Amino acid sequence: MAENKLNDGMYVIGGLFIAIAALMFISPMSLMEDDWVTLPLIGLPILGSLLLMGFSSAVPAWKKESISETIKYASLGISLIVLTITSLMMTDLLINVHWANISFNQYMYEVEYNWIESIGAEWHVGIDGLSMPMVWLTALLVPVTIITTWNEKKAWYYHPLLILMGGCLMGVFVALDFFMFYVFWELTLVPMFFLILNWGGKERKYAAQKFFIYTFSASILMLLGIITLYLLQDPSTANSSITGRSFDMHEMIKNAQQEVILGNIWLGAGTQKLLFVLFMAGFLVKLPVVPFHTWLPDAHVQAPTGGSMLLAGVMLKMGGYGMFRIPISMFPHAVVEFQMLLMIIGMISLFYGAWVCLGQTNLKRMVAYSSVSHMGIILLGIASLQPLGFAGAIFMMFAHGLISPMLFGVAGAFKHHYHTLEIGSMRGMAKHSPWLAGNMMYSWMASLGLPLLAGFVAEVAVLVALWFEFGWWVIIPGITLAITAAYYLWSMQRTIFEGGEKTELPESLGDEKPKDIYLTEKIGLMTLAILIVIFGIFPFIFFEMMSGYSSELIENILLDEITGRWS
Repeated sequence: MAENKLNDGMYVIGGLFIAIAALMFISPMSLMEDDWVTLPLIGLPILGSLLLMGFSSAVPAWKKESISETIKYASLGISLIVLTITSLMMTDLLINVHWANISFNQYMYEVEYNWIESIGAEWHVGIDGLSMPMVWLTALLVPVTIITTWNEKKAWYYHPLLILMGGCLMGVFVALDFFMFYVFWELTLVPMFFLILNWGGKERKYAAQKFFIYTFSASILMLLGIITLYLLQDPSTANSSITGRSFDMHEMIKNAQQEVILGNIWLGAGTQKLLFVLFMAGFLVKLPVVPFHTWLPDAHVQAPTGGSMLLAGVMLKMGGYGMFRIPISMFPHAVVEFQMLLMIIGMISLFYGAWVCLGQTNLKRMVAYSSVSHMGIILLGIASLQPLGFAGAIFMMFAHGLISPMLFGVAGAFKHHYHTLEIGSMRGMAKHSPWLAGNMMYSWMASLGLPLLAGFVAEVAVLVALWFEFGWWVIIPGITLAITAAYYLWSMQRTIFEGGEKTELPESLGDEKPKDIYLTEKIGLMTLAILIVIFGIFPFIFFEMMSGYSSELIENILLDEITGRWS
């Protein structure tokens, strides 16, 4: 009897998924006025994950293992639907769009609905040349993460949490209303907190709490900035029935642009600087950069493989995305005033992260500090105030979003198959686990910026822009890249190639025989490896839209401030 009820429940879930997919593809116009964002990209993964977790909770504990495979395939199916839609969005198959030619503050797939009318909060979404790469990256990494970590324990909760994370991240990248933006910004903390807390290592409680406290506390400063912006608006410009104000991000950017055209400083110089600091505080902690980075190594070391892949691949990019979307687009005077400070913080993060990597023995901790170093490159691209630097920074966000999940996927596989993360504990991996060794070597080469791989394109763009703006300061990033090569090559030599014919196996392996990675791990890692080389050889797939966005941003917002500095 219980078996029949269980089967009936799964048939209902399957029917719901089919119905949702059919409604989205057959008649989106009749559903939500041709809205390809709200239901397909945000609603489907969030509602689907809640449905799957609710069903799993209703199943008796002794039955949960039997529904594990079904939950996995359902989660993968939802994520693949989202990936298919975002891939179609990149082309002109849904609407006629050329992403590189979009004007500043213009958005495709833009829709707007009343949400909390009394305070002027709206459900306002849209996609441009900045958000499209992040939307597609998020849609890609969720199914790749699901496949790579297919054998994770308690899959009936774990995999739905991954698609919940994807839906919340989508909300951040498409939001054009400050209220909506902040809601989804905070919602991303919830699934990641539980991923670390329930599937993490021995110190998972400490790491989960530190992750939540750091990132939530920083976002409180951002909230203060949002409230300040809200209250500074002219009450007569919005349709709110109570306050006369709105949280419309699109409208505020438009106001800032109009003031630039008139030769004025929107909200005043002092206010811009204050708001710039409030917003940047939240974004710098999320990115993160030195000295706000200490939560990241602990979170990565303790997080499960899937959590680390999404944390490094997409969640950190929320910080860089937020910088471009809000303070750089709204506060041009403050951006120019704080240019040198941004450059110094970027330099310190870049060099410090690489230098600390030299002393790490834990594989995940080394990769975590390498992420801090690479986030410094993003900040240097921003500090250059050059279109090429901006485009390079955005492409670094994208490239690192492919490379870092592969790095953590490899680290997780090493932990799973050899029961350790100590770099020197294994010698001669290539002989016992050639697939794992090959993926490890490839991902490390990609991370250090090997030509024809995605990271190289971003690094060159940022370094060229840095040279144009700061001259010989570019030597410091050049030295840092050499340090990056040193710690990766040193780790590669000790782990993959040393050990001679007999090799040395880690003590943690005990009497077990060394194994190579599973088929699902091969599929996930090879997918990332192929994309890394594709975007390294053909970067224009996304780089053109990034360059178009960057040029429009400089021309419409920053150019007068930059030129005025030298007049």
